[in-house]
Amino acid sequence: MAQFKIKTLLLAAFSIGSLIGYPTVLLAESDGLINKSSPQFSIRFNSTQRKPPKRGGNPRTSEGTGSRGDCLYQKDKPQLTRLVGGKNLQLTVDKYPKLWFHSSLSREEAPVGEFSLQHGDDEVYQTRFQLPAKPGVFSISLPPTAPGLEVGKKYRFYVEINCPSADNSDDSSTPASLTGVVERVEVSSELSRDLKAAKTPLERINVFAKYSIWLNTLTELAQLRIKQPQNTNLKNSWIELLSQPEVGLEKVSQEPIVETSSLKIEI
Repeated sequence: MAQFKIKTLLLAAFSIGSLIGYPTVLLAESDGLINKSSPQFSIRFNSTQRKPPKRGGNPRTSEGTGSRGDCLYQKDKPQLTRLVGGKNLQLTVDKYPKLWFHSSLSREEAPVGEFSLQHGDDEVYQTRFQLPAKPGVFSISLPPTAPGLEVGKKYRFYVEINCPSADNSDDSSTPASLTGVVERVEVSSELSRDLKAAKTPLERINVFAKYSIWLNTLTELAQLRIKQPQNTNLKNSWIELLSQPEVGLEKVSQEPIVETSSLKIEI
């Protein structure tokens, strides 16, 4: 009996000690949330050098093609900007990915936008959407009702935001527009292995970054930030990721991520 009591006490002490010594980040992330007291997690994106398909008249920058006089241009704010679809930022493993953008305009300032996705000369999907109520980073999701992306094919998306020009003349208004490329790739055996080995949401994100899967890297980190908007560690990880030279999105890295649950209007 005495030996049993001693063993019980030792087991209890060991269990308590294990909990105390267990890495904070793992405890914090067991329910998908990140503890604010955890060290900042650096996500290093491994860029690729894939070139988008050539197409006449397409802009090569990450910004919109409208002039500064369009869409009530604000001097100290970035114009319509894509966070996906540029050089190195095209890959996803999802059949129905989220595409991320930034707008300095609110729904009140520019009520309606248009989104289309094409493969070659074929239009795959088209929709109209409303901007979020507040300016910031937002996503447009390819819905399950649309034809999903096929592995190995490159698709080009187009975004236009209809908005008043700086002189408030509807006749002279030119939509702010941009374009980009998205490509779905197959989950390799190595990627699958590393994803299964990832113990936390941030480790999983870093795996996608390691294999140059930008859309999944960005989307999963953005969703963590939406769950915990006040978490400074997640915010700093986001800023660091977008500010990497290979990514080139430093100018929108500190812009807020806004709610997009009611963004789309189906045509």
